[in-house]
Amino acid sequence: MRTSWPHFLRGALASAASALALVSASAQAQADAWPSAKPISIVITFGAGSGSDITARFLARTLKETLNANAIVDIKPGGAGMVGAQFAARAAPDGYTLLMGSGTVNAANYPLFRDRIPYSPTSFSTVAILYVSPAVMFVNNELTGETFAELFASAARLNRKLSCGSGNAVTQVACEILKRKTGADLVNVPYKGNGQSLTDLASGQISIAFADMAAAAPLLARKAIRAVMVPSSTRMSSLPDVRTAAEWGLQDFEFLSWNGLFVPAGTPPDIIAKLNQAARHLLDSPEWDKQRSATSGIRVSADLASSRAFVNAEIAKWERYVRDSGVKGSE
Repeated sequence: MRTSWPHFLRGALASAASALALVSASAQAQADAWPSAKPISIVITFGAGSGSDITARFLARTLKETLNANAIVDIKPGGAGMVGAQFAARAAPDGYTLLMGSGTVNAANYPLFRDRIPYSPTSFSTVAILYVSPAVMFVNNELTGETFAELFASAARLNRKLSCGSGNAVTQVACEILKRKTGADLVNVPYKGNGQSLTDLASGQISIAFADMAAAAPLLARKAIRAVMVPSSTRMSSLPDVRTAAEWGLQDFEFLSWNGLFVPAGTPPDIIAKLNQAARHLLDSPEWDKQRSATSGIRVSADLASSRAFVNAEIAKWERYVRDSGVKGSE
C-alpha cells in the first residue's frame, strides 16, 4: 500500500534534499577550487625558530612547488601551545588553515590539561606525520657508569643530590616516570626550555636532563654533556653506541618529539588527499632529508592510515604516562 505524505511534508522533504544537494555541490566546488582562492595559513603553536616553525617553513615551500599554493606561517604561541591549536580548531574547514601539530599539542596536552583544554582529538583530522625524534637522556660529565645503580652511586660519592631538569611537559613527565621506575630519590627541576636545563646540566647544577637532539647538539659536540639513553624502541643512527631504554632495563618508556600536519575536522577528503601528497613530496625531498638527518630525526612515512595510527597511539600513551606520573599541566 502506497503511503500518502501530506503536501506540506512532501515540500519540506524536497526542500531539505535540495539544500543538502546544494551544500554537497558547494563543498565539492570548494575542494575543486582549492587552493587558488587565497593564501594558506600554517599555524604554529610555539615561537620562531622552534621545530614546529622550521617544519612549517619547509612545508610552505613544498605547497608552492606541488600545488602552486601561497602559504604563510602564522605564529600563535602561548598556553602550552593551546592558543594556536584552539585558533586552528575553530577555523573554517576549507583547507586554508592548517595546524603544524606536535606531541605536546596533539597528545600530551589532552590529559595534562584535561579540565581546561579548549579543543579535543576530534577537533582535527590528521593529514601526515612529518618529523619524529626521541628525547634523549643526558647526564653531566661528573656522573659515571653504564647502569642506573652506577650512575646513582657516582652521584652519592660526589655528595650530589640527584636532580632531573625538565624544559617542557614532555621532559617533566619523563623525569617523573624515571624516578618512579627506578625508585631513585630524584628531584624534578623545571625550566622554561630545554636549552636552559642543558646549560645547567653542563655546568653541573643538575644531574640529568631529557632533551631533543637539536637543543643538545652544540653541548654534545663539545663533550660538555654525555648522552646515555634513548627513550625509543630503536637506537639512533646519530648515537649508535647509546643504548635504548629497554636496554637500560626500562619497559614502556618512550618519549618522542614530533610534528604532524593537521586540519580542522570536516575538511573535505579531496583537500586532505592533496595535502597528504604534498607531505609525501616533502619527506622525499633531499632538502628535508638533510634537515631531518642534521637534527637526528628518524625516517617516517606520510601514509595517511599510518599517520593517524601514530597519533592515536601517542594519545593513548600520554593518557597512561600522565596517569602514572601524576604530573599536572602548567602553562
